[in-house]
Amino acid sequence: MSKVTLSTELPTSAESVWHLIGGFNMLPDWHPAISRSELSDDGSKRTLHMLGGGSIVEQIETTGKKPGERRYSCAIIESPLPVRNYRGIIAVRPNADGSGCTVEWSGGFEAAEVPDNEALRIVRGIYQVGLDNLSRIFGI
Repeated sequence: MSKVTLSTELPTSAESVWHLIGGFNMLPDWHPAISRSELSDDGSKRTLHMLGGGSIVEQIETTGKKPGERRYSCAIIESPLPVRNYRGIIAVRPNADGSGCTVEWSGGFEAAEVPDNEALRIVRGIYQVGLDNLSRIFGI
């Protein structure tokens, strides 16, 4: 199984960042490659419509259970991406020194129909574009 973990530090509170990214249906609000998202009737699945065409269906798996825990995990159910058995986690944690927060996006998956390094490059690119945009949004 391949794994990708990327993070970025932001000069704002974890609460402010989570307000933007913490909802399961909020990816289009901060990720520039996602044009819109639709929730299933029960709220357990989302269909992400990508700019340029294509869609990804994801299912929420867990959310933060403890007070103040800002994280959720999801699994890809359908996707044009060359991965299978994808599980991802987005988490926001306040920095220990009070200087802002850290956003971490991680995922594990198997490459499908491409070499492992190509699948890693694609997933890493998706994460990096989103984290770079968060840096722009929050003034870095």
